[in-house]
Amino acid sequence: MTDTAIPRLSALAATVVLAAALLLLPTAHEAEAQSLLSAGGLGMPTDAPDARSRMLGGVGIGMSGSHLLPHDPAAAGRVGLPGISATMEIGTETPEGGERARRTLFPSIGVIYPHGGNVFFATFSGALNQEWEATAQPVIDFGDREVRALDVFRGRGGISAARLGMARPVTDRISVGASIGSHVGSIERDFRRDLNPSDVGTGVEPFTSEGIWRARGLTAVGGVSIDVSSVLRVAGSVTWSDDLELSPSEDTDGESLRVPMPTELRVGSYATVAPGLGFALSLQTADWTGAAGAMGDEAAPGRVWQWGAGLEWMNFSWLERQFPVALGYRQRDLPFSFLGDAATERAFTGGFGAYLSDLDEVNPLARLHLGLEVGSRTSDNWEESFFRTTVTLRLSGG
Repeated sequence: MTDTAIPRLSALAATVVLAAALLLLPTAHEAEAQSLLSAGGLGMPTDAPDARSRMLGGVGIGMSGSHLLPHDPAAAGRVGLPGISATMEIGTETPEGGERARRTLFPSIGVIYPHGGNVFFATFSGALNQEWEATAQPVIDFGDREVRALDVFRGRGGISAARLGMARPVTDRISVGASIGSHVGSIERDFRRDLNPSDVGTGVEPFTSEGIWRARGLTAVGGVSIDVSSVLRVAGSVTWSDDLELSPSEDTDGESLRVPMPTELRVGSYATVAPGLGFALSLQTADWTGAAGAMGDEAAPGRVWQWGAGLEWMNFSWLERQFPVALGYRQRDLPFSFLGDAATERAFTGGFGAYLSDLDEVNPLARLHLGLEVGSRTSDNWEESFFRTTVTLRLSGG
């Protein structure tokens, strides 16, 4: 792909956004926005899609019990009742020396329906997110005088995956599942420059530039889940995606851009290491070289990794209800560079569940999980801390 084929989306991402970040590095400011690191490329990938995965430091695969997760379709084969699962996130990001920013996301929702030995399901989950705002106060030299200006850069975007799938048990110990669907969503960019009225007078209108790009592209997930023994489960999945097509809206100048999306590999396991004590371990990897190249990001790391582990204590109860608690840790590479450097995210995790009503382990009627994370994102030129609360509610019925 030639440089002329890259629309204004890439130009804004590579020049306007990063120029703002360079100007703001000592005094970054975000208002009700996500991490400024999400300004790179297509944004920041959504990792664990539910609260239990969060609290165990995992990537959402290979956990005990039965559940519905977008990247672990085989686990749905163990679900015995129709139900719904929904997740909400509330988080804050604080750049070093900057102001705290808040955000709210809804990373996943799913419905599931067992019938005739098969389990049918639908999921809608976040794939890439960005929501940032940056300001700069440059001084522009017009030759005969210098003029102060206020530049405001904003980015909004959410690319999600809507999929339909089916899972089924092959044996008492093995289940398989697959789903297929499409990426949906949009990416928005806008830039506004106001010149100081005391320098140029009140008759000068601000300069603005904005654009919206709609996203679409096929995506599919396939996986297998195996109970190796009564105390050990292992699972794996592959997420495939066709090129992501970004098409400008009618009011946006520029051409469409096709971004190669990576194939994502996930493996996970859950072992009962002592009565009431479980250990979860998971790993995810994907090669983002093609996507970064299409966005003009030559400094991107290419293949990225994410891993996490956690302990879950199941023997705590109150009012005849089970309240599992967990602690964990996770680490991941971000797929796009920021100011020419790769970035890494690290977090300590924890949380608890509330088993409000269960028929048995694989047929919960009402469960609530709350996951907590405290961590940091760092690169050679940037550092920020974050705190995130994730809540997942699962309801089932006959």
